[in-house]
Amino acid sequence: MSQWLLTLSGEWGPQLLAWYQANSWVNLLFVAYGLVLLLAWRNYDHIQEQAIAVFLAAAKPADEPGGLPVLPESITLEWPQAVAGLRFPLLARRGNFGLYRCTADNAERLLHMRLTRMAAERKLERQQKRKQL
Repeated sequence: MSQWLLTLSGEWGPQLLAWYQANSWVNLLFVAYGLVLLLAWRNYDHIQEQAIAVFLAAAKPADEPGGLPVLPESITLEWPQAVAGLRFPLLARRGNFGLYRCTADNAERLLHMRLTRMAAERKLERQQKRKQL
């Protein structure tokens, strides 16, 4: 099976495999990058949680009894404060592999407000269900 896969990889496949087997330390680079990426995603999640809290704080009461409060279409977030408490210096949008410095400008550019508002709506629905129980 492995020989068949090597024939599919062309001329460079066997050479690449031989290099990889001789230099297995490269796995450490992948693991280190994965850990850095997880910490950067954690920073993104922290900023998104702050934005969700602002959405929920700005919610207007429901029009009808038992209905969901209405979230605003957009919010104003204090971006310098959102990144101020973060200890890790990198930021990455959840599910992406690009790393950026953890600055207010990058946080504002990377945070997807529509998805954040949808997450706030889901959190609001869960809170309403808990109140009804």
